[in-house]
Amino acid sequence: MSRDIVPQLLQRQLRECRATSICDMSPSENAPLRSKLINCYTQQLSEIELLSSMYPNKEDILFPDNNVLREIKQFVDNKSMLKPNHLDFTLILHINNLKLEISINLPSFYPDVEPNIYLRCNQLNRQQESTLNTDLFIYVKDNHFGAPCLYTAISWIQDNIETYSNKNIQPTTSTVGKPKDKNKEKFVRFWIYSHHIYSKKKRDEITKMAKEYNLTGFCLPGKPGIICVEGTESECNEWWKIIKSMSWKKIAIRKSEIFDLSNQIEEQRFDNFEEMHFQNPSTKHSNHANMSEFSKYMEQCGLIQTFNEFFGLCNNT
Repeated sequence: MSRDIVPQLLQRQLRECRATSICDMSPSENAPLRSKLINCYTQQLSEIELLSSMYPNKEDILFPDNNVLREIKQFVDNKSMLKPNHLDFTLILHINNLKLEISINLPSFYPDVEPNIYLRCNQLNRQQESTLNTDLFIYVKDNHFGAPCLYTAISWIQDNIETYSNKNIQPTTSTVGKPKDKNKEKFVRFWIYSHHIYSKKKRDEITKMAKEYNLTGFCLPGKPGIICVEGTESECNEWWKIIKSMSWKKIAIRKSEIFDLSNQIEEQRFDNFEEMHFQNPSTKHSNHANMSEFSKYMEQCGLIQTFNEFFGLCNNT
């Protein structure tokens, strides 16, 4: 696949996504979808109201977008035709001398679909936190039946957090304990494809955990979402366990590159891990990256062939 073909294919995907926008539909197509969204947003607002009554201090519930509640209310009240952004907030809990930061992202069609809930606590080590989030993900998945479930999920955290804080779960030997086997360790690069990456909390977590595991690479948010991480195989695998435990519509490693650790200096393509943006100023659809500029950046990094192979895999699924 030539370099010029890839941006064309991606731009076609973006046009198809835009064609399903609620604002672009005819009134007959729009009405059922809008009615469903209003029903979902109404339940979301009711649940937020319940949580606000339970946690009344302003410091307890933090919204990165201060306008999102107002925009949702306007949509529900038929005062706006623009579909609001996802409801994204952090609930701060203090339990047994532990400060819990519970990041909650509600997809537009929640509670018909599962919420994304992820917990961070500086007093837990990485393995305790990873195990807790994995079990929380399983609990939400097993107990979500198309109805509001934030209260039950928060209650589960409150009931079980002590178990995880007392568990003797030590960091893996990739960071402490037995020394690494230099003969078996590899240097790897993971190419990860997600249906979309919008949530600020997810994006912050992707970058934060990559830095904690000394990984380099980038995260390109939007639709589709693209992540590239490189580092030792053990550290990349530990990072991936945490990231994939979050609630995603679709996320997968589409391509892995494996090298001898002795060749890391020659094969490493990035100096750090950062979030990338290739905004197309000529389009109003800000959630979509300028893939032509992105492919040029990949060429500068010496990764254009792998980039083309990666999107060839994505287009075949």
